[in-house]
Amino acid sequence: MAGRFSVTPALIRSSLFVGMIALSGASLLFSSRLARSLEHRTATFTNLFARFAAGATMAASQDEEAQRLFRRFLDNVTFPIILTDRRGVPWTAKGTGVSVDDLYYDEFATTDPANPPPGPISTLIRQAYEMDLERTPIPMINSETGEIWGYIHYGESSLVKQLRLMPVFQILVAGVLVAFGYFGIRSVRESERRSIWVGMAKETAHQLGTPISSMMGWVDLLDASAPSGDTETRGTLQEMRTDLARLTQVARRFERIGSAPMLERLDVNEVVEEVAVYLRRRLPTRSRKVEIVTKLGDLTEVRGDRELISWTVENLVKNSIDAILRSETGQMVLVSTAPAPSGGVRIHFEDDGPGIPEPVQGRIFEPGFTTKKRGWGLGLALARRIVEEYHGGRIRLLRSTPGVRTVFAVTLPAGAERE
Repeated sequence: MAGRFSVTPALIRSSLFVGMIALSGASLLFSSRLARSLEHRTATFTNLFARFAAGATMAASQDEEAQRLFRRFLDNVTFPIILTDRRGVPWTAKGTGVSVDDLYYDEFATTDPANPPPGPISTLIRQAYEMDLERTPIPMINSETGEIWGYIHYGESSLVKQLRLMPVFQILVAGVLVAFGYFGIRSVRESERRSIWVGMAKETAHQLGTPISSMMGWVDLLDASAPSGDTETRGTLQEMRTDLARLTQVARRFERIGSAPMLERLDVNEVVEEVAVYLRRRLPTRSRKVEIVTKLGDLTEVRGDRELISWTVENLVKNSIDAILRSETGQMVLVSTAPAPSGGVRIHFEDDGPGIPEPVQGRIFEPGFTTKKRGWGLGLALARRIVEEYHGGRIRLLRSTPGVRTVFAVTLPAGAERE
């Protein structure tokens, strides 16, 4: 129906991304406003404290209540604070990691702030300087005389620091959630795609079964009715039997998709040679001449599913042949085998056809992607599934230079066993 709204994976991913950005932005804005509010309150509190200290300190030496009130006021400070005299020498502090019990009057009276001795006072002077780089110290002024007799140096409270870190934490959490959502959707899509593959493969095998059996019966009937001396007819019927056997093999291959591979000791050279012999007899001889050459190394056996490995080899060789036939260049497909450096077997598929355009090289293993006008785009995708998922190996495009050479590499590990 026109205009019907549908929820697609792309829409879900976009919504998750936009939601994360919106949540992060809102969190950052709220935390920044809250941090600025606390900063303002800290500055206001410090100003009031400076006025109080200026007035109370004068009477503190004579009034015990003033001393008690001053200490209580200082105890309730929740941010780092250092009080210095007019010279800049600290005489008390809070939240700096230096205890006021470590400060002595004699040392305070004789300290030169420009060259303090090592110890607590030197540490506080350095901290006060670092605080002043971010916040202007507040002078303590005697209201009666207007004399500055000290300064209050203060820093950022731990609460404000935590608020500044909160958006970063929330962004990380949102990013993790979006990543889980993205990979979850991707896994669901991949699972659906695999289910479709398996269903199509098994249905194709089922549909092929009946006509193949029927054709075998017709071939046997024709063979029985052919004259005994008609070698040409019998030769043709034998070729038909060969192709019917091939169709039966294709049906068996489709049945195996989605099922556990039947791993056995496998001679890869033997599989490669069988495929090459079969395809050589079916190469075109009129329009173009294409040659399939095998160069087989000295290999050890690997564990693999013979039908599926044969299918992979066939798909890659056919891809090379099709590429050559669609172009005006190239005439040879070379399949070579050798021991893999890390153990197992390495198979190279090389052709001198037109090559693969660089912009699409990263997509050639995607299901449904093809450069052929009538292709399904499943050959390389099936080959990757067989090699990597069923056998624990690796398949990749090694290199492709248009008009010069294209090389695919398949590596099968020595112990490619699956439970």
